[in-house]
Amino acid sequence: MNKDKKILFSWKRIIAVFMLFTMLAASIAGVSQYFGPVAVRAENAVATGHVNSGVSGLRVRTQPDTQTGQIITVVDDSFTFDIYETVYTSDTYYWYKIGFDYNGSYTYGYISGEYTSKDNSYSEDMDFESYLNEQGFPDSYKDGLRQLHADYPKWVFVADHVGKDWNEVIDNENVIGRSLIYGSAKSSWKSVESGCYNWNSGEWTEMDSGGWVQASRELIEYTMDPRNFLSNPYIFMFESLAYDSSLQNESGVEQIISGTFMENSSHDLSFEGNDYTYASGLMLAGRQSGVSPYHLATRILQEQGNTGYGSCISGNVAGYRGYYNYYNQGAVKSGNISAVVNGMIYASRSDSDSLRPWNTRMKSIVGGAKMIGSSYINRGQSTIYYEKFDVVSSSPYWHQYMTNVMAPRSESQKAANAYSDSTKYNTGLVFTIPVYDNMPQETCTAPDGDGDPGNLLSDMYVDGHSITPSFKKYTQDYSLIVDNNVDRININASAISGSSWVDGAGEHRLNVGENNIEVTVHAENGSDRTYYLTVVRKEPSENPNPPSPDPAPENPSFDTGYNLDSDNMYISGVKAGDNAGTVLGNVRTQNATAYICNRNGDRKGDGDIIATGDHLVINDNSGNEYASYTFIVYGDINGDGEIDLIDIVKIKRHILELSQLKGEFLRAADINRDGEIDLIDIVAVKRHILGMKEITQ
Repeated sequence: MNKDKKILFSWKRIIAVFMLFTMLAASIAGVSQYFGPVAVRAENAVATGHVNSGVSGLRVRTQPDTQTGQIITVVDDSFTFDIYETVYTSDTYYWYKIGFDYNGSYTYGYISGEYTSKDNSYSEDMDFESYLNEQGFPDSYKDGLRQLHADYPKWVFVADHVGKDWNEVIDNENVIGRSLIYGSAKSSWKSVESGCYNWNSGEWTEMDSGGWVQASRELIEYTMDPRNFLSNPYIFMFESLAYDSSLQNESGVEQIISGTFMENSSHDLSFEGNDYTYASGLMLAGRQSGVSPYHLATRILQEQGNTGYGSCISGNVAGYRGYYNYYNQGAVKSGNISAVVNGMIYASRSDSDSLRPWNTRMKSIVGGAKMIGSSYINRGQSTIYYEKFDVVSSSPYWHQYMTNVMAPRSESQKAANAYSDSTKYNTGLVFTIPVYDNMPQETCTAPDGDGDPGNLLSDMYVDGHSITPSFKKYTQDYSLIVDNNVDRININASAISGSSWVDGAGEHRLNVGENNIEVTVHAENGSDRTYYLTVVRKEPSENPNPPSPDPAPENPSFDTGYNLDSDNMYISGVKAGDNAGTVLGNVRTQNATAYICNRNGDRKGDGDIIATGDHLVINDNSGNEYASYTFIVYGDINGDGEIDLIDIVKIKRHILELSQLKGEFLRAADINRDGEIDLIDIVAVKRHILGMKEITQ
């Protein structure tokens, strides 16, 4: 009986949510065009769409299949709909699962993606500055986006707050073998970290066949900083790579491959009883895979070269004659097996989903495209940038299509060339641009030095003392403790290269307590490396006039008037929009003082708004921290002190497992405090925004 009651309650709850959505439909539809039409009945829709201009007699079916799907209705180019998902079948074309009004009721069905298009959510008549702020673009992004908007007013720029720390991302992309550069690059572009460079021979370690070596950290920072590429043509590394029949056509592919081995080729491109050119074949591959044929063309040129010199498409690799691998899938060096041979091994294996073995050129082009779609584009890695820098998958940094750290920059130029100037200007292209936490204030510039890369010390020691740990050229942090009678030390440091020079060696005077000393090596190619030595000079062993001990401070006490969770150190109950002065006015202390600071520890002024993630700090009379509580403002999920559409997006991304909320932000999203983040919480935020019901704090 209890189980039946629980099931009944669940259904009642679902019905209640549906009815509430229905009541809010008219109001919510106009909240913000930036997130597309928010039709309550289509709450889970991912986009809206329309039938392409000039199309008539298009059938909407009950199933994504022309044989088994019964016809619901027949529509023309005035038909619009909500899109719930893209369905790829064994049929030639993909389908959209859609919702639409039909005979007075909301109906679900399937429509061919070949004759339809997704809509963009940006409207030209909106204030662009407000849009940038609503998206949460940092100020350092805005100048580039403003110029692009002025040149191409229909383009849509989406800020993707990936929720990852900048230094963490760089550390992970700097793992040896993960980000490579060609061996003939400037020396400052190549890493001299342990395992990457031989100091005796002066040669870089080959990480992949063809002379590819590990990229330097500075080059990785440059290529990963989106602010370097907010201009035409580089912005195209952030373009959505999904197939769109309204934007992509055979003439566009021909423009990309013009002057390359794919133009007027005599290659046999027969497939399933039909003959294709490279242009028509790539269009077929795009339709079947859901991937932009423009992207497929640029990827082939990136992997095989404009002249088609790549061995993986020669069909003549010893032991694997007659096999092709146009996208170099699986072509990674392992042990004594070259990248080319591994690519051929991959192409020769059987797999019906990817049309392997790839014993014809078109099977490789179409089957490889399907793998790109299923493995990358249709899994969220839907830009050139994300295919190289996997910062969005559930297991980040491992699922990366290419190791060439410069590939997004070079491929973006080819992708941009796929569009005529007229198409670029008149088309609402969508660009998804990553934003990281704790990014440097200044844009990371590309290193440009060449010559000797020797930015290491060969030795460092302190006269008469032993540093900890013992010196090793790749270890940069050291420490030393000296007695009080040592008031100065002398540091000896030698660069590994005769063309480098060292700053920071020599004599240093010491204060009592901690002294931080930096020794920097400057290489000929402009790269620097700093070694850090922390020297602690002890206090005097005896003090003839010891100060009288301070009396023990009285125990502090305080009353906030708000809700305190002392187990987890959270404070809630602050009304949305309250400022620090108002909150501190409600805090009563005894033998203590209180102040409010933000997440970075900076104190807030009386007029500053309280946001989720701020801290109420209680100090005793000696100035020592006695307690620190983290504020939770229910509905303020992104910690900006406001409850708006950005917070709705945060909840949706959490529910869809695109970006998981944690800590105080997870709590702030649980509006009704039921322990779950779901549609009920989204409704509560929407009602608050519309002024229908304020969120209870």
